Amino acid sequence: MLTFTQEILYTLKRVADETEARSMSKNVKEQFEFLGVKVITRRELTYPIFEKHIPKNSDDLIRRVEELWGLPYRELQYVACDYLFRHRELLMGNHLGFLKKLIKTRAWRDTVDVIATSILGDLAWRLPAVRSKIAVWIRDPNIWIRRSALIFQLQYREKTDWSLLRECCVTCADDEDFYIRNGIGRALCEYARINPSEVKRFVLSNVLSMQIVQEVLKHV
Repeated sequence: MLTFTQEILYTLKRVADETEARSMSKNVKEQFEFLGVKVITRRELTYPIFEKHIPKNSDDLIRRVEELWGLPYRELQYVACDYLFRHRELLMGNHLGFLKKLIKTRAWRDTVDVIATSILGDLAWRLPAVRSKIAVWIRDPNIWIRRSALIFQLQYREKTDWSLLRECCVTCADDEDFYIRNGIGRALCEYARINPSEVKRFVLSNVLSMQIVQEVLKHV
């Protein structure tokens, strides 16, 4: 185990709270084991460790993130997301496969949405050429990959590629999975803050679930 990982694990285990761990596990339908460390405490304890362990390059960053990702406690995946976000500028177009692997592994909305909007989104913002590669994800059999394609532009505001977002939403219009429909709704509601007339025209002229339409129309 890497020294970085050992320090993170030891530090968080010292403040583990069994009662809080049970509560946190229930929030994700008991899919993951928790130490019971809340977000503020977790970051107060781990950020100083981050300062001691600056990755030399992208390989170093990926090695540390992947090791955290492979360990059982859910907080370690949250730490990995924080660390990855802090050094997101090290990621380039050839790291899409790495991000896709993280999204699919130990997957749930809590990690998927962070990676999609803050890390994948940042990569596609810096390197617009990768957006066409992400667009292909909308046909992936994995729901979390499809959700990521829907929401990676969530923070783009007026720079949103509206054509791409429309295409993704139309492709998934018949999808009955809650997280796909929720992703469509989130993306459209966010862009409606910038371009309400276009979003309204889109939802009224395409076959989307009534739930999505009703939610989006509240924002236009």
